[in-house]
Amino acid sequence: MARRILLMNSDLAANRGDRAIAEGIVALVRSRDPEARITGISQYPERDGRWYDIDVLDMDFQSLSPFAWLRLLREARRHDVVLWGGGEILKDYTNKAALWYWVVKMTMLSFVNRKVVGAFQGIGPTRSASSRRLIALVVGRCRRFIVRDDESRDKLLGWGVDADRVLAASDPAVLPRPEPMSQELRASLVATYGLADDFFDDVVCIGPRDWFHYKQSGLLPFKYRQALLRRLGRDVTVGDERHEAYLASLRSTVREVAQASGSRLLFLPMHMGEADTALCHDLAAAVGDLTQTCVLDQDDLGPAELRSVISSARAMVGFRLHSNIIAISSGVPSINVYYVDKGRVFFDQVGMSRYALPIEDALEDGFGARVGGLLTTLLAESDEVRASLEEATAAQRASVAAAYDEALRVL
Repeated sequence: MARRILLMNSDLAANRGDRAIAEGIVALVRSRDPEARITGISQYPERDGRWYDIDVLDMDFQSLSPFAWLRLLREARRHDVVLWGGGEILKDYTNKAALWYWVVKMTMLSFVNRKVVGAFQGIGPTRSASSRRLIALVVGRCRRFIVRDDESRDKLLGWGVDADRVLAASDPAVLPRPEPMSQELRASLVATYGLADDFFDDVVCIGPRDWFHYKQSGLLPFKYRQALLRRLGRDVTVGDERHEAYLASLRSTVREVAQASGSRLLFLPMHMGEADTALCHDLAAAVGDLTQTCVLDQDDLGPAELRSVISSARAMVGFRLHSNIIAISSGVPSINVYYVDKGRVFFDQVGMSRYALPIEDALEDGFGARVGGLLTTLLAESDEVRASLEEATAAQRASVAAAYDEALRVL
């Protein structure tokens, strides 16, 4: 009988990065067990069933409904393995409520199915000792827990998790190999966005993220705090002066990127439910008449199609990490501006550390010129960089497969 695997990934509804992780995990499972029956979770079951060719439960992955939880527990009991993860779920730097949510949910789920594997999670910045104890507790409910870098493993070991429970690898989003951008996809994008027929012949991608705009480590996630304050009739603006300086720096940076590359700019909102789309349009407007721009703001591309689009680019300037992971695993030279250490760590893994910058640098004078200079070097060394990325990606893919095999070996 085919093994039944329940994939509890992160936000497939709106997060293009989480979709890339799910794409990689599905590819990984099928490469090791072609007959496996995979079931995912999404609010868009028909769409995601088509995108991933899997069964999909119609459910919000962060549902608070007790009926949804009971349904999920029933499904977990029916499956042979539960793969829980993708993304950076366990942390407290954005909010504390989500951590409690996952501790309670996964503890309950582990009572009905002990074959739970934490699947390629990153352990994010975690400030309080109580949060660290909670993370160690929920990791201990998994038979094996695969993290996507050695630093995450070291954190867990330092917080008291058994060493043989935790395996370190890379991010499964490196696994899928992009198909060349088809004429049908190209024609569809040209028609949808009103582009010149040759727009994609010379493109640099930019995957930005808003930052410095909310208080970190609050009790509730930022979007819920915003909604609550609006309902109370209160001002939702944080008013951090760094935020305006950051936005001004990004506007300058995209102009520098346009001038350094001489290419058209393709802006990629990676999270369709947050501020990425508005930010992309703001930055595209800041480019002015320096070059042609497009904001890929229609959420109708599957993860494989998005990967094909990115693979056609000359370079990527990414803030959202998975814009970089998709690009690098597609052989596209990349610059990363990282807002937490996961970006720096991934660029260390692939030998591209000199092209990774902390987001705080965006608040310094000359940041745009610095990025433009890095991009000039990157494009001048494009052939060598692409060869290096191919070798590095092969090693990352091997680490993902080896960790998965070892995790399932003991089940």
